[in-house]
Amino acid sequence: MAVAAALAAWRLRDTGAVWANTVWDLDFIDVEPLDPLIAEEITGDGLDAFTHLYRALSPFAGEDQENRENIWILFAENNFPPSALVAVLHHFVHAGQHQRANARQRVYALHAAGLYFLLLEIPGSIINQLYHQVMFDKCLHTLTKCWPQEPDLMKKRKKMHSQSSQTKARRNRKKGKPHRNGNMEEILEEEEEEEEDCEDIYFSNDELLQIRNSVFLLLKNFLRLLPKFSLREKPQCVQNCLEIFVEMTSFEPAVHELEFSAAMNVNEAKYIPELAYHGLRLLCSPLHGSEDKILRCVFQRNLNVILMVERGANSRCSVLAITSAVTGARNRAIKFISSVVDELKEVVFPVLRILLQHICAKVPDKADYRTYAAQAVVNLLNKLPCKEFADFIAWLYKYSLNTKVSTSLLCCRVQIQEYFEGEGFDISTVVISISIVVIAGV
Repeated sequence: MAVAAALAAWRLRDTGAVWANTVWDLDFIDVEPLDPLIAEEITGDGLDAFTHLYRALSPFAGEDQENRENIWILFAENNFPPSALVAVLHHFVHAGQHQRANARQRVYALHAAGLYFLLLEIPGSIINQLYHQVMFDKCLHTLTKCWPQEPDLMKKRKKMHSQSSQTKARRNRKKGKPHRNGNMEEILEEEEEEEEDCEDIYFSNDELLQIRNSVFLLLKNFLRLLPKFSLREKPQCVQNCLEIFVEMTSFEPAVHELEFSAAMNVNEAKYIPELAYHGLRLLCSPLHGSEDKILRCVFQRNLNVILMVERGANSRCSVLAITSAVTGARNRAIKFISSVVDELKEVVFPVLRILLQHICAKVPDKADYRTYAAQAVVNLLNKLPCKEFADFIAWLYKYSLNTKVSTSLLCCRVQIQEYFEGEGFDISTVVISISIVVIAGV
């Protein structure tokens, strides 16, 4: 039996019921790692144990279940506790998220997370109590935590050519110094030691490609789960998904123009941002909660992308440099929102109006950013029917009376651009726009 042979490679009988139960009892937090010898045996042939098990379990997650054996009976008959498998998967997920994890550990983590999502996709996983919010969230965050962050990559590449003997000598000198609690010099020395530790972790282009492809595969697998696995009763999971998906919309540049559709075939996708936007679209389904509430969250998460700002640790927003990557992400966000409006129509109009108001109110007080914001308002206004359009114009006029200079300038730009870019609007709309500009005196 292919399933039994694939499971045997995971040494579930050797892990010990006590260890696996303890992992679950501690809610996958601060748990003891898997026995190193067992971990080495599982990964002795690289990814084989992961890929073989995935292939063996995949048919049980398909639509045609009538002629298939019950996978959970197979687990029981062969004395392979599913909960023990989840505990072992958690070991690899946790190890791969560590800042100092090497490329191989990160790839293992991504494949282990994919196996967990596959288990949840199989009918009966909830009855067998395989879902755990902490494990689910940890697997979800492998999408971002297993990818080396850009500052780390730059630091490691710059230090790649330094000689290891010199590094060890410096480290030994620093370790020989006495500790001085609270001393700034000591703190700086510790930071330097941490930087030197990072020198040991260098990712070659081939390794980065392996990690990227594993991220792509995991995201694709997770999107297969979303239409089958309701998050309606798991609001925190929905928020985590939103955060991860929005972050991954800027993961890499897309060579061709992305197309957005709820009916997209994930197997035809080529880029991670393409999958991330599809994930955002799947979350808008009633399967995962109130459609209006989720749409508000999705649009809110894309607001900063459109405004070209980022939120820092202190919750304050700072502007991003206007680069091709930043404007490309902005343009994709606008196109994505437009596609959602085209598909859902009346359901989205109130949410779109709120987004437009936030763009006008929160645009950075810089000329270039106001111009881009005005363009976004014009593009998205084109999606509203006449009544909703007129209501927004009325609000915009009132808002233009605000004493802030940047607000008046934004309103002016929106009105003027609609006059010159009035293509697609009927004549009455253009007349309203012109009259408001005249009345506002801007």
